[in-house]
Amino acid sequence: MSSELEKLCKLNNNLDEKISKENQPLFTDMICYIRSANISALSQEMVRRDLSEMIISAQNRGENINDVIGGDLKEFCDEVISNLSPKTVKEKWIDRLDIFCSCMPILGTISIVFSSDFREMINNMISNQPINYNIGVSVGMIISICVIMIAAIFIVDRITKNALKKESDSNRSKRVIIGSVMGAILMILFIIIWKLGNQILFNINIFLVITVLVGFFIVHKMLCKI
Repeated sequence: MSSELEKLCKLNNNLDEKISKENQPLFTDMICYIRSANISALSQEMVRRDLSEMIISAQNRGENINDVIGGDLKEFCDEVISNLSPKTVKEKWIDRLDIFCSCMPILGTISIVFSSDFREMINNMISNQPINYNIGVSVGMIISICVIMIAAIFIVDRITKNALKKESDSNRSKRVIIGSVMGAILMILFIIIWKLGNQILFNINIFLVITVLVGFFIVHKMLCKI
């Protein structure tokens, strides 16, 4: 994280504490919605600061968010976002790479810990038996990591983009259709994992795996500073 962005985040965290309990729910929804916008992290924090200061000033006058903004909160946020520069192609690719590099150490570690090879390794260590340091990478492991990563990104994207949307019959229908399609896809993936999940594609030394996962984490930290 750049020094300017880091300072702004700390300032905003301090300002957030001054938002009243009455205004906090709508303020949180507005910030969630802004997180989904196609603008840089620095621009998002600048908008967050301006909103915080505006709401705090309103509170000091005995007013709330609706008194200051009025009308449609989503429309207000869209207008603010439209006045800011969108992310460049480079920033978009950096964001995607950062998401991948931040997810892989977590998902990779979970996959290793819950693998039968790792359990066998621990058991052999405890019983002073010869230890095989190779971990089998299965079809199920790769599919699970991909599905979890894609599902997490999709869910966060839906939550942030719909933070200020008013519920309607059409929206409910769309959500039912999307939920049904996702359920069908997950069922198909479950069947694939069940049938092919234990099929080992290749074996890899656990220390090499740890090195690669640490490498992903380092790249994530480096990307945060760009």
